[in-house]
Amino acid sequence: MIRTIDDMNIDKWKNPVGVSVPGDELRFLLVPDRVEAAICFDLAQKVHVHQDQMRGKPGEISVALMITQGGLLPGILLYDHVVEGRPQGTPKIRFGTLGISGYQGPGERSAEMQVQQGISVPVRDCTVLIIDDLGDSGSTMKLASDHVMANGASSVLTLVPYMKPEAVQHFSADFSFGEVPQDTWIITPRERIETLMKRVPVWKQRGATEQECRRRLCDLIGYSTAEVNYYLPVAYDLG
Repeated sequence: MIRTIDDMNIDKWKNPVGVSVPGDELRFLLVPDRVEAAICFDLAQKVHVHQDQMRGKPGEISVALMITQGGLLPGILLYDHVVEGRPQGTPKIRFGTLGISGYQGPGERSAEMQVQQGISVPVRDCTVLIIDDLGDSGSTMKLASDHVMANGASSVLTLVPYMKPEAVQHFSADFSFGEVPQDTWIITPRERIETLMKRVPVWKQRGATEQECRRRLCDLIGYSTAEVNYYLPVAYDLG
């Protein structure tokens, strides 16, 4: 049975394939706002099932930590579902943040993952849900989980909309929606402009004209004309 949300086939987003652009080793997958919202609704239902099954037991989630910056958007969308829409009789989950630095731009990992902002809410003796936007290598989730446990949590669960094969192998999330190939750069609604600003200069350095960058962004990846008209000239000058 095909699951739909209004007129959208949400299941086709479980294993999406990014688009290739000339001269770039990455594939790009632009996730529209309504798809991100639908994915978070799907994940929230999985959390609801967990909370209902663990009602009154030690594994019941009482704290959720959003990894900054990636986990903020899915975390905010999930908050409405798992707090305001939580199953009757289950606890209100307290939301907080944990800052992990790991990426400088599309496909550019930092030399070392590190905690750059501590846990913002108490986690001692709690089952904690860590929320991020992607399981890439699994290193962010592992560092975050280890840090939370070191701060006294009783157990940790992880949630991401998408996993990549490397992360599935090394540190798979407890709750996830879909999987994408390792070479796919997911452009979430929170980083549309960041990706544009950081990738256009790379394309320019590799010989792409401004017109070719426009074609890649609008015709191949799916950016809106208004976004590209506004940001492309500035991004191209950075190259």
